[in-house]
Amino acid sequence: MTTETADGNTSEQVVTVGAVTFTDENRWLRENTPETLAWQERENAATTAAIRGWAHFGEIRDQLGRTVADQPSNAEIWGTTTPRRMGRFWFRLAAVAADDPTLGLWVSETADGPRTLLVDPRDPAFGQGSQLLWYEPAPDGARVVFAAYPLGQTIGTLHVVRTEDGRMLPVEAPRHVAAGATPGWLPDGTGFYTADRTDTGEHRLRFVPVTAGVPAEADTVFPCDQLPHNTFTLTAQVSPDGARVVALAGQHEQIACRLLDRATGEWRPFLPADYRGECHGVWYDDDTYVAVVTGDAPRGRVVAVPVATSADERTWRELVPESEAVLRCVRKLGDDLVVCEIRDIAVEFRVVGATGEAKAAVPMPGSGSSPTAMAARRFERSTELTFTHETFQQASVDYRYLPETNELVRLSESGRAFPDLTVDRAFATSRDGARIPYFVVHRPDLDRSKPQPAFIEAYGGFNQALMPHYLGNVGPFLAAGGVYVQANLRGGAEYGREWYEAGRLANKQNTFDDLFAVAGELIATGVSEPGRLAFYGKSNGGMLAGVALVRRPDLWGAVVADVPLLDMLEFQSPGNPAAKEARGAFLEDYGDVTDPEDSRRLAAFSPYHNVRVGVRHPAVLQIFGEHDFGCEPFHGRVFTARLRAASAANKPLLRVRKDYGHLPATRAQAIEHHAEILAFVMDHLGMKPAAGNL
Repeated sequence: MTTETADGNTSEQVVTVGAVTFTDENRWLRENTPETLAWQERENAATTAAIRGWAHFGEIRDQLGRTVADQPSNAEIWGTTTPRRMGRFWFRLAAVAADDPTLGLWVSETADGPRTLLVDPRDPAFGQGSQLLWYEPAPDGARVVFAAYPLGQTIGTLHVVRTEDGRMLPVEAPRHVAAGATPGWLPDGTGFYTADRTDTGEHRLRFVPVTAGVPAEADTVFPCDQLPHNTFTLTAQVSPDGARVVALAGQHEQIACRLLDRATGEWRPFLPADYRGECHGVWYDDDTYVAVVTGDAPRGRVVAVPVATSADERTWRELVPESEAVLRCVRKLGDDLVVCEIRDIAVEFRVVGATGEAKAAVPMPGSGSSPTAMAARRFERSTELTFTHETFQQASVDYRYLPETNELVRLSESGRAFPDLTVDRAFATSRDGARIPYFVVHRPDLDRSKPQPAFIEAYGGFNQALMPHYLGNVGPFLAAGGVYVQANLRGGAEYGREWYEAGRLANKQNTFDDLFAVAGELIATGVSEPGRLAFYGKSNGGMLAGVALVRRPDLWGAVVADVPLLDMLEFQSPGNPAAKEARGAFLEDYGDVTDPEDSRRLAAFSPYHNVRVGVRHPAVLQIFGEHDFGCEPFHGRVFTARLRAASAANKPLLRVRKDYGHLPATRAQAIEHHAEILAFVMDHLGMKPAAGNL
């Protein structure tokens, strides 16, 4: 296959990556040249016209305007909108006005008292089109650090606001990447530590004074051999007395890796040199760090680590032993601890004493998930336990836990809820015999005696669990008689470390086999049939969508690859300024393309390198954000070109969204985003919208 550029010249090149040599006819589409961007814009316009030209697009968008009204926005996905109490103040992100869903930072003195808008991202001082993705109050709540990000982008600027009067405090503001790292305040709120990267990509921890007279501290630049090789970002955790700092490496594997003695300025390893596994948690007191560890417990256990001897595992004291549940995070609540765990793909919270004795099971409002605890693998810092909870039927609701009575109090109105849905759980058998769980969700009156159109969603990667979540974004599909299927594949975190390891690196093939097993089971049991299955995957799931398309084109009527990687031999473009910030994340799940063995394995499943000439591929929609530094639009450009050259059937569609990063930045964007996805899927599955919502 040879592609011509706009001036008629071919661009075929022989390329070697690792131990793999291949002919690439689309090199010219990898860089953001004027010619390439013009090609992309033509594809974008054609895709928009094709999707929005469907006769029922407007109906789908209107229905989503109602069902997605309570869907998490970009900021909520990052887990920062649960009301939080610090000192005498309550903080929350909420719409700046009844007619403007832009999220601002509000403050009040009681959980349900009158609120004051503390930070309005529409303020011109932050730049046009700014958004808030997170905030972090000082321990006494008197000051708050936050970042303002240009719409859709992930590199923003830090600011500090004084809670009492809303005054912005002058600070030297480094850039900040919204990747789950949180600034660590000193106990007295006079300064905080934050992480960024040097110009050459090394991790750096910086101290930012907030009040006059606070001594400056030298930046710490960590050589690669002092951090886990897969470190994406760093979070600073300051001890209650301010004497020490734990550097927590993340994001998909959380590891407390370095310890700073602030009196001497010296860093040392926090863990034993031969420790393998995760170790992340919170300071319990000045001398003790309480952590979830997986080194010898794949589903996790909680230990108390004496910080003075943290590198000697023999001094660790077990508080919560490993069990059938998967421990995800731990926090302090008064003198007790709260652990978050996954049991049967549902989130649970338990309260235990300082020595690990069981005290209470938090009464969860149904079998569901808590995005604020699950997404970032931590509880938000707050003097009280607050969290969000949602199910397939119920949109996110904020709760406050009352330990004295073991009760929950709602902190927000009930979100949108579907009146009734049937939710079944089943298992498929993968190629190696593993049992793969999946959920089947549909209207209770749906005729299950014959196959129906089905929308499968899966992720299967990066130690993240795909949990039950409100299905507002597929509400019109369900209303029209479709079946939603959530497949929980290996590579995720649903069953702990072993489940994760079974779907990463050399075991990545298991993830693909698991998906095909679920699809096969849906066909075998009459839930759906070939050609009426749609697959949707985002990010790692988008890569999975690409694999599904080229490996099993016979299964699908439509495939949606949302912000995917599709060329697994060249993750990032040469000119990407943030390449090193995503590289660690890719290394830990996929492998190193410069390693001969890894490169051969990656080439074996890379969607771009496995497009077959003459195969009738199903309809495919690829979606990218122009500001996404991790999953760049060039993946879609080269994949589209190669698919088109391989077969004239079912023209591939490429959508590159303006002002988008890895996620929709606003609720309005989310509605448009999901409307286009559903319109594409329902059109190709032969569906029409129902009259009204569920």
